Amino acid sequence: MAKRRNLTYKEKVLAAGKKHKKKALPHSLIALGLCIILLISARLLEPEPSASDVPDTEGSIFTASMVGDIMMGRHVEEVMNNHGDDYIFEHVAPVFEASDYTTGNFENPVILNEDEYDSADKIIHLFSKPRAVEALQNAHFTTINLANNHMMDYQLEGLETTLRTFSRPEGAKPEDDTHLDPELSALLEAELPQYDVQAIGGGRNLEDAMLPSYHTYDVNGQELTVATVGFNDVFYSAMEQAGPNSPGVLTTDPSYISDTLQAVEADLVIAHIHAGQEYDSAPTSRQKELMRFMADAGADIVVGHHPHVLQSVDIYNDSIIMYSIGNFVFDQGWTRTRDTVIANYQLQDDGQATLEMLPYRIFESQPRPLTGAAADLHKQRIFRQLTKDTTHTEFIRENDERLIFEVDHSHVIERMNEPDEEENAPPEQSEESLEEEYDIEPPQETEEPQQPNEGIIEDEPVEEGPADGQDEGHFSP
Repeated sequence: MAKRRNLTYKEKVLAAGKKHKKKALPHSLIALGLCIILLISARLLEPEPSASDVPDTEGSIFTASMVGDIMMGRHVEEVMNNHGDDYIFEHVAPVFEASDYTTGNFENPVILNEDEYDSADKIIHLFSKPRAVEALQNAHFTTINLANNHMMDYQLEGLETTLRTFSRPEGAKPEDDTHLDPELSALLEAELPQYDVQAIGGGRNLEDAMLPSYHTYDVNGQELTVATVGFNDVFYSAMEQAGPNSPGVLTTDPSYISDTLQAVEADLVIAHIHAGQEYDSAPTSRQKELMRFMADAGADIVVGHHPHVLQSVDIYNDSIIMYSIGNFVFDQGWTRTRDTVIANYQLQDDGQATLEMLPYRIFESQPRPLTGAAADLHKQRIFRQLTKDTTHTEFIRENDERLIFEVDHSHVIERMNEPDEEENAPPEQSEESLEEEYDIEPPQETEEPQQPNEGIIEDEPVEEGPADGQDEGHFSP
């Protein structure tokens, strides 16, 4: 009997390869099948298109809807090309139409032909065409905030084009060709439309950027005046800031905040602020300080954005503070960047007010109501994010099927009923004492991060429970 020869190392490798080849095809087919099942399951868990339930406004004398970051370019524009411009707001427009007032943060400048503009020295450049503003108008937006870190992506020419596309508050500085190439100026004159959505937070100089947007509503024979302002706390190197003689966006310099808010003469004051750390689910100490400073300076509602994810809501000295209400229209694909809300504010005639957080899920750049098998899971996660850092939980009136905060806004009714216009403004506090009390530094330049996950993501595995080991907040499932 022949003696069995020991295989060399090379012969062992070749033998193992032949053995693996026999099993490779079945293993590959199994893996492919599992991937297909996972993709189909994830797709089925996503919300199907459906109309939003309009909140019950019985007993309310004024309603407002507030949303976060709206970016209408890049892959969102592709969706509009495929489905039509009004597709983006198709499922939320009924809520906006039922509201007296709607506002959000517009996260990009409006330009015509990209080759007509010089881009800023930065990594990410966002822009949309004027048709995006028409979509906002068709969706019943009242005001839009321009004070953010992308508004100057195409420098002064991009800002001027944006200001001309939106309507402006009364007293705004007229159109200015100073920073425009003659050819671009002629192109804007010939082709640029203007829409009836008022833009705040950016301007042709500092005074222009500080102008509030005023809207008046008939409430039981009285006039309720609502003012909107906007500030930006996120800057990159060489980004233009509004100055006495220079265009740009309005910054969170403490003197600008106090000067702007204490000059407002309105019954209800809504202030946008672009601040915080991107993708952090908790507000920074600076965010908290800035937003409380804004409340003490006269803001009744503070609408935060920039982190691209939801952060908690709080009540501070009878002011509502939303540290971040996340993306609303965007093409980012992480689970948390696709959780979103409409913050629906309702004021009663006795001065009690509620803020109901209506949960949505961004799918193919479009905010959709929560439906399907994963609806409850998404809702629980959204409500956890909105309450996990809430310090005054006693103001949460309901947190189960719905998330509702309650606040005393009787001072809004008192202002509305006050016949003397000089007493119709928020109570003034000494500018020096307010700034000394907070000792807030002016905004500092920050390094621009890479975009985490751009592009339309069909879906992803559903995350369960709180992210990154964070607590579950005050949600009661």
